[in-house]
Amino acid sequence: MEPVTGLLMAAGQSRRFGSNKMLCEIDGEPLIRHALRQLKATLGESVLVVLGHEADKLIPLLDGTAYLIAQNHQAGLGHSIAAGVKALQHNSHAILIALADQPTITHHDYCALIDRYLSDGHPVCAQYNGRPGVPALFPQSLYAKLKTLNGDQGARAWLNRLPNLQTVPMPGAAHDIDTPEALNKLNRQPHSIRPEAGRAWRWRTLWR
Repeated sequence: MEPVTGLLMAAGQSRRFGSNKMLCEIDGEPLIRHALRQLKATLGESVLVVLGHEADKLIPLLDGTAYLIAQNHQAGLGHSIAAGVKALQHNSHAILIALADQPTITHHDYCALIDRYLSDGHPVCAQYNGRPGVPALFPQSLYAKLKTLNGDQGARAWLNRLPNLQTVPMPGAAHDIDTPEALNKLNRQPHSIRPEAGRAWRWRTLWR
């Protein structure tokens, strides 16, 4: 059983973007592949990608990573998270939930969340714009709650009410790709999102 497993959410319909934003390019790389690379640099193969809308177009970009096609993914992010947690509940001690449309999140950010979690075992999430949000890491004790999520709000609606919730400052989490304008703005700053692989790989060796 893995200490932490990653759940990468990529099931949405990209209504505001106008086309499947998972296929748009960030620094010359499809958004979903960019996000997956950051998470796998932290957790190796202990990652499950949750797909839904146009899953057939995204599967070839996963490079063999395990995936789940969430049934009724149109019901919203919460429903897709619940489906992913149900699939992972017996294979990990904790689940790190990440969104594929947050391209400025790097493996260093994920490492900070995991390090904080391993210090006391409490749930931990990013904090940005003055409030908690994803990415977020939840221990097994919260799986039952995660499996009841539905709608479009995901886990954010109840993060503030969690006892012993820890937070990690993560301003980059405020940047998501919901519109073509947001994508164009980000692509004008390509060097701000290039990863540095070595540090996270060494930290992951220590977690194992």
